[in-house]
Amino acid sequence: MKKLIKLLFITIVAISGIDCHAQRKDTDAKISHYNISRCRDRKSIGDASIRILYAFNAENIRDKSTWIDEGQLKIGRGITQYSSHFEEVNEDSVAIWLNTHSKSSAWPPARWLRGHRPDHWIEYQYSNIHIIDNTLEEYATMPRAIETDNLKYSETLPLQEWSISDETEEICGYSCQKAICHWRGRDYVAWFAADIPVSAGPWKFGGLPGLIMKIADSTNTYSWEATEVKNGTFPIYKPRGDKYKESTREKVQELQRKLNENYFKTTGTEVIQYKTGQLLTSRKHPYSQLELE
Repeated sequence: MKKLIKLLFITIVAISGIDCHAQRKDTDAKISHYNISRCRDRKSIGDASIRILYAFNAENIRDKSTWIDEGQLKIGRGITQYSSHFEEVNEDSVAIWLNTHSKSSAWPPARWLRGHRPDHWIEYQYSNIHIIDNTLEEYATMPRAIETDNLKYSETLPLQEWSISDETEEICGYSCQKAICHWRGRDYVAWFAADIPVSAGPWKFGGLPGLIMKIADSTNTYSWEATEVKNGTFPIYKPRGDKYKESTREKVQELQRKLNENYFKTTGTEVIQYKTGQLLTSRKHPYSQLELE
């Protein structure tokens, strides 16, 4: 892992207690540079016939600037992909700019990124999940300082074991039924639409007799809520970046946890408070990883 130059600057240290609300982008980890060649010519690995958009960790479902991400679930024949719609729209915008400025010797690092602290990294936005047959593959894109350490792993599709109740709620115009489970250290409440008979959901969730439209853990640290369900033809693209080193789920999550808890220390950066000479950490609130087991 590349060592970085020691930084010395005046900073204001924010002090806060434990935040029981949704996990925020609180580290100083910046997103990695965009792969311009990918923006110019992204490769499709298949097509989806349905796309569902989800508000991820939204403080206000009507205000996208309060969302951590707009996740998108694309479901095709033999393949399901979960990725960031914010990121895909941004790459489309960069590609359009490049096509209309073909003689330019420079290009914008980003043209369209939305949500809470859009220039900052969080693993649940800058990761890409593919489910093919009974195998889940995660492509984990790391933040700028260690973007050469992008990792990937595969595992047998981890299905949740659900208990379904008769309680219902309407989401996006669909009548949804409640289900609960305990999975990898957290208790979840989900709402699924039996009228959309696909056993899928955002991120790694699935296994219900209908599309998961809304899901959150019992502490509301992580949540997804569908905002759009659309039929059509939607390309499923290769994950961003050129190279991903083979790894394991445990090693990927260990690195992600360290980056969230102390990005400066993990990337070999020392940031010193000017007046006190104290080494600073890079997170304002405690970090709670989604998978606890």
